[in-house]
Amino acid sequence: MADQVYRLKDGESMPVEPVGSLADRGWLPGTWVKYSTESLSFLKAISAVDLSDGTGILAGFLMTGPQHVQQMESLSDMWSTDSIQRDGGDTKADFGGSDAGAAWEVDENLQIKRMGSRVVTMVIPPTGYWKSYVFETNDLDERTLPGSGSALSYVVGEKLYVSNRGRLTSEKESESHTWTGYVIAAQGLDDEGSFLYTVAASG
Repeated sequence: MADQVYRLKDGESMPVEPVGSLADRGWLPGTWVKYSTESLSFLKAISAVDLSDGTGILAGFLMTGPQHVQQMESLSDMWSTDSIQRDGGDTKADFGGSDAGAAWEVDENLQIKRMGSRVVTMVIPPTGYWKSYVFETNDLDERTLPGSGSALSYVVGEKLYVSNRGRLTSEKESESHTWTGYVIAAQGLDDEGSFLYTVAASG
């Protein structure tokens, strides 16, 4: 499955700074987030956000992955000398998430460990409509213990929720899980993989 979300109709958005587990492990485009009380490191970000588990308030989803050129890199922010492998990497420039400031982190030898900006565009739901390649393909049981669950199906008109990994899913994993405000308008398969057209709805 491709790791992208394409904008088909503009939605409301704001610049945010991913923190916590997102900063530690990275994220894919389309990852859903919640607001965080962590302090901001970058001037242009309006709010800090961390990975959503699908419950409570859904702040929105991140339009792009970290601004790297590969889909998986041992990098954080823009450049790094540490060895933590993180999800993400995006070939699309996030013009709404750039930051003129820079952040520096050094190690115990005063060598640069990280530098760069970590500000990305967050889409505020439910606005716009999207072509998303990032969504769960297996239910929670199957992801937790392979062989105990099943593959997910997606039906036109069906409500979309957020999984415990911050990805779109057709499964409401608990009563505490919140509807995103989006439904499936269509689905399909192309050269990049399986995709969902998601559109705002009410009801």
